[in-house]
Amino acid sequence: MNGSDAWSGTRTGPAPSLELGAPRTRGGGAAPARLLGEIDLASTPAAVRPARSYVRELVGQYFGADRSELGDLELLTSEVMTHSVLHSKPRRNGTVTIAALHVDRYVRIEVIDGGARVPEEPLPARALALIRELSADYGTHRGGRGTATFWFGVLVGAGWRLP
Repeated sequence: MNGSDAWSGTRTGPAPSLELGAPRTRGGGAAPARLLGEIDLASTPAAVRPARSYVRELVGQYFGADRSELGDLELLTSEVMTHSVLHSKPRRNGTVTIAALHVDRYVRIEVIDGGARVPEEPLPARALALIRELSADYGTHRGGRGTATFWFGVLVGAGWRLP
C-alpha cells in the first residue's frame, strides 16, 4: 500500500487508468478493452445518484442484464463516488469522471478526480470491506496532471449476454 494513495488501504494493481491507455489483465498481458461509456459529473454529493444510474443503465444495456443483477455494481459505484466527492478535489473543471469498460470477463468502473485533499482521508472501513468482498480486483492510480483514479472490477454475471 502506498501511503500517498487517495484511498489508503486499497491494493494497487497493474491496470493503469483510462488516462494512460487500455487496462491490462491481472496477469499483465494486454487485454482488448472496450470503453462502454464515460461521463463527467459535478463533484458534489448530488452526483452519486446519477453516477449509479449511469453505470446501471450502461452496463445493463450492454450485457442485457436487468437491475436485480446489477446491485453489487451499483453499490460499489455509490461507495467510490461518495468517497470521491466528499474527500477528494474535483478535477480542474469542477468534475469527477466515471467510466465503464468491458475487459475480458470483467466490467471495470473508474472514478477519476483531482486527487486527495490534505490531510488524506482513507476509504471508510465499511466501504473497503464491501469492495474487497464484491469486486474481483481494485486499485488506485495517479495521473500526470494531479488526477487520481480509483477503479474496481467485477466479473461479468453468469446470465449476462456477451456482445
